[in-house]
Amino acid sequence: MNEQLLVRYRKYARTDEAYAVAFVKTHLVEARGHWVDPVNFRRYEMSQDVLHFRYVEGGLFKRRLRPVYPPESDFMSNGRFDEARYALVTRAITWEAAHKDIEQQKSGKVRPLKFEVTGVSYDRNKENQNFFVDDAPPEIKELAKNLNDRTNPLWDRALKYANGPQYVYEIRSAKVIKSVA
Repeated sequence: MNEQLLVRYRKYARTDEAYAVAFVKTHLVEARGHWVDPVNFRRYEMSQDVLHFRYVEGGLFKRRLRPVYPPESDFMSNGRFDEARYALVTRAITWEAAHKDIEQQKSGKVRPLKFEVTGVSYDRNKENQNFFVDDAPPEIKELAKNLNDRTNPLWDRALKYANGPQYVYEIRSAKVIKSVA
């Protein structure tokens, strides 16, 4: 196996482009059987989840090249199959085949199917006026009558019932845009 390919793939796998491809594969049914070529994308920077994107736009190319994988027997050592290494190698080979195939199709003036996937992140509690969550004990909810008086010893455990922002992420649209030839 070409170690330089693995190094290049590992570097690529940590990029926003790689996450955009995974995002599209997850949320766009039409991506099945196609290579995903993200052209324009933007992540939610504040999100901990790398698959939270505001939008991803690009093209879907039919898979013409088929990657050739080494046999699993090449990944046996002491009678044990190194599944993690095999998965890494097959992903790197697939990544290389995808880029070659996309470049060949682009140079051959093949028009991809255009796609657009958009998502949104919002605070579910934005409109909530209650200081404490609904299932807080009654004695804790009673503290909300005077939030400036923190002398009550219940405040030591009350803040764990405080209503904080609750961010939710959802897909707004996932569509293939029919390109006119």
